[in-house]
Amino acid sequence: MSDQSKDNNQDKKDERGPLRTLTGASRDLRKYTHQIWLAGLGAFARAEEEGSGFFDALVEAGRQVEKHTREKAPRVEDIKERVRHHTGETMDRMEKAFDDRLSKALSRLGIPNKREVEALQRRVQELTDALERMEDEESEPESKPRDPE
Repeated sequence: MSDQSKDNNQDKKDERGPLRTLTGASRDLRKYTHQIWLAGLGAFARAEEEGSGFFDALVEAGRQVEKHTREKAPRVEDIKERVRHHTGETMDRMEKAFDDRLSKALSRLGIPNKREVEALQRRVQELTDALERMEDEESEPESKPRDPE
């Protein structure tokens, strides 16, 4: 098969879309699972042919693999946790650096930060309260009696 036709086949595969890709992956998984099943049947058939010694050797090999895997599992879990922790710290540092740079850029553009906006809101509220007090004082009837004219 020429490189040209391989490229064309690859392009066709890429155009299949995600659903077809999943279908293909599912088919590949079934094929692989079937191959594992056949390997197991083959091992069983060979064990029958060669006697119980071969079967016992397979069982012992399986035990060793299982033991080795179980011994490594805590170490793998520890490494995974350290990577997760390190990744979290790195993300925190990146987020802080991004926030700092964004804050500086907004400041250069004259856009107030959260603290400045909150201070402005408090000041507006103080002025609103003062105006309301003044309006209340103006609308109250005067307590002094009026001079008759």
